[in-house]
Amino acid sequence: MPGPISDDYDPIWITGYNADRVRDAIQDVQALVASYIGSPPKHMLEVIEMHGQPTHEYAFTEPELRIIRFCLKVALGEEEI
Repeated sequence: MPGPISDDYDPIWITGYNADRVRDAIQDVQALVASYIGSPPKHMLEVIEMHGQPTHEYAFTEPELRIIRFCLKVALGEEEI
């Protein structure tokens, strides 16, 4: 029978420290995106139906873009964590 699991164990990221780092990085990018598009969030169907809206140019770093891609793939069930 296996022994107890450490309180610091995370099933995906191995340690709580790693999980906290990933969560913090995602929250940082989320805050950046929110600062670009404003609040409050819109219902997704309303967003999909937004036609002819002005376009915006934003600069993301490569790590930010990789975090966004990761989150999108997880949301679509395409990413194995």
